[in-house]
Amino acid sequence: MAILSSIFLIGFTAMAAQIVIMREFLIVFCGNEITIGFILGSWLIWGAVGSWALGGLADKTKSKQDLFIVCQLVLSLLLVLGILAIRSIRFYFKLSPGQVSGIMPMVISSLLIIAPVCALMGFMFTLGCRIYQIKSAENAQGIGMAYCLESIGAMFGGALLSFIFIRFLDPITISVTLSLLNIFAATYLQFNLRKNRLGVFFVVVFISIIVGGLTLCFFKAWKDLDEYSRRKQWQGYEILEARNSIYGNIMVTKRDNQLSFFDNGLLLYSLPDKLTSEEAVHFALLEDNNPQDLLLVGGGVSGLVSQMLKHPVKSIDYLELDPVIIEMAAKYLPANEYGPLRDKRVTIYNLDGRFFIKNAQNLNKKYDCVITHLGDPYTAQLNRYYTVEFFKEVKNVLKNDGIFSFGLSASESYISPELGEYLSSVYFGLKKMFKDVLVIPGDTAYFMACDKTGVLTDDYNILMDRARERGLDLEYVREYFLFAKLSPRLLNYTKGTLLQNSRIRLNYDFQPSTYYYNMAFWAVRLGSPFFKKILKTASSEEIIIVAFGFCVLIIFWGLNAIRKNRQALKKFVLIALMSTGFSVMAIQMIILLSFQVIYGYMFYKIGVLLTVFMAGLAAGSFWVTMLIKRLRNALNILIQSNLLLCILLSLLPVILYWLSALGDKTLSQLGANIIFPTLSFIAGLISGVQFPSVNKIYLENRDAQGQVAGLTYGVDLLGSCLGALLTGIFLVPVLGINWSCFVIAAINFSVSAILILGRIRL
Repeated sequence: MAILSSIFLIGFTAMAAQIVIMREFLIVFCGNEITIGFILGSWLIWGAVGSWALGGLADKTKSKQDLFIVCQLVLSLLLVLGILAIRSIRFYFKLSPGQVSGIMPMVISSLLIIAPVCALMGFMFTLGCRIYQIKSAENAQGIGMAYCLESIGAMFGGALLSFIFIRFLDPITISVTLSLLNIFAATYLQFNLRKNRLGVFFVVVFISIIVGGLTLCFFKAWKDLDEYSRRKQWQGYEILEARNSIYGNIMVTKRDNQLSFFDNGLLLYSLPDKLTSEEAVHFALLEDNNPQDLLLVGGGVSGLVSQMLKHPVKSIDYLELDPVIIEMAAKYLPANEYGPLRDKRVTIYNLDGRFFIKNAQNLNKKYDCVITHLGDPYTAQLNRYYTVEFFKEVKNVLKNDGIFSFGLSASESYISPELGEYLSSVYFGLKKMFKDVLVIPGDTAYFMACDKTGVLTDDYNILMDRARERGLDLEYVREYFLFAKLSPRLLNYTKGTLLQNSRIRLNYDFQPSTYYYNMAFWAVRLGSPFFKKILKTASSEEIIIVAFGFCVLIIFWGLNAIRKNRQALKKFVLIALMSTGFSVMAIQMIILLSFQVIYGYMFYKIGVLLTVFMAGLAAGSFWVTMLIKRLRNALNILIQSNLLLCILLSLLPVILYWLSALGDKTLSQLGANIIFPTLSFIAGLISGVQFPSVNKIYLENRDAQGQVAGLTYGVDLLGSCLGALLTGIFLVPVLGINWSCFVIAAINFSVSAILILGRIRL
């Protein structure tokens, strides 16, 4: 049946487009995971608008299939235009390449660019439900089957994109492929409308478009468009190469005589930059009396390795997760810049820094100095290198008098309250693990930590004596430079400012406080005072109070509905569906962020995790849809799935903590490839079970399938939207993962209690 393939294609297109668009947004906004919350939130809210607001139209319109065909054609145009629009964001907001963006560009661009695509697909789902009439009088089964078909399509779309398309095709070509599939489906549907006199004409036109699109693909016209749009996105820079690896989008640019490496749009390194490389290396190594065995996490291709080799070291272990960075460095760096990486004392590991350090600890491998050169914790991926847990792991691989060093953006002359909180959360985390901590002031503040007192010194004379003894030929880190940097006035000002925030929240893996403080700092720095006020207002205590008040409201509302009549209880079932949508999407956000915290390469797995989620959704909806005719009381399934959701939320923190503690490679791979996808599948399964159950309860014998499908689908998407936004921006950064899970479980338990009481009453 033609409409079946079209409903399947809605889901296929939605998931494939969502992953491509999400990756493009992540590149534009420098890999900031908050973008995921905004994208998912915008995607879901506009889907709700399309299905809910326009759901009634699906019942009223006479030419439903004609309208569906028009929608498919419009959708095919919007997909390519969406990618081009995303790549124009930095131009319209006047953001230079690599510049960190504020929150408002994320909000505005995600809402506007995603709106037409998602609203249209939301309406198409509702319209598809109305067209697809199952001969049985069980209307709820028709809606459930359409929901199931869409979910199966989404599962296939996500799998095909994640494992095939994204490895071989550029984003523009992928979007064109999706467009051609929709045009083909529209052609097939039009061909089945025999009563339409213009049917043959439209079929010929559609086939001509498909053939033309495929011809342009053959001549690589779409690839040329992809490269052209990317050059426009990076105006002022010559793009030497842009390559999608499994870990992200790596780009090498040239401007004048300077090479720059970008990862997902975030500047990694620029060369030559002797000031940064000398500061990052020599501040730390001059503090050590005899640095022999060194560990460097990131930054080796930017000149840090060559600076390290100026000291009489025995070995340097250099960690760079993405091998593409090393390959591009070998290809584009001058021989004198890349040469040090070939030194026999240097060993390059393409491994995650945290995983390597955990295993080094198990192998009893010890270092004189560990230097991380990764930049500020602007993303959850980077924040994991500034947590108390990571500091403990580093401490375990250092020798007794070993030194740990890293740099963060700061200010030499004035530290604002927001910047002070941000730096203090890191400083006191270090103090918790190390006996001695020294902060060298500057526009980049360098943190030195040692677990043995008397090793670190702020006496520039001692440091210069060591530099002369080692015969170091340095351009910047010299007498006058160290004298200025280590002046008592600057040292005392910086330390005093940090100590003022002694009650600051520390940064933990599953309570990313520094990530939160960094958001507040950048909100002020980039002129987003409104967002900063929201962050400041959203304390953990206030969020818990609001959540408690919401639970009380649910209980009072539910008790009132139970006292009235069956119709009032049916309306409360919509609240249950919304809370499930909220909770399931919150769980999915927690899973994505936790994967980033534990493994650090969510960019690679995001498509897989979303695809598995849709597989669970499809399985749950299909199972209940097949049972729906024989289902006497759908309320029982609703109650059971809600209680299962509470159990999952209660167990999730325990599972995540166990996975984060794993150091064994085999078990770690088991977590990444089996356990995390299983958690996503279970979350999707619960959501899939509930949707047709709610339709069964709410629809009963009413013949308003399109209207009810639009209402329930819209309510589900609205709850999911709130779950994506609130979890990514407030719950996880402020409450942490533990409390976020417990708060969400409390909301679902309140809903479950009312449903149980309602079941008893009925």
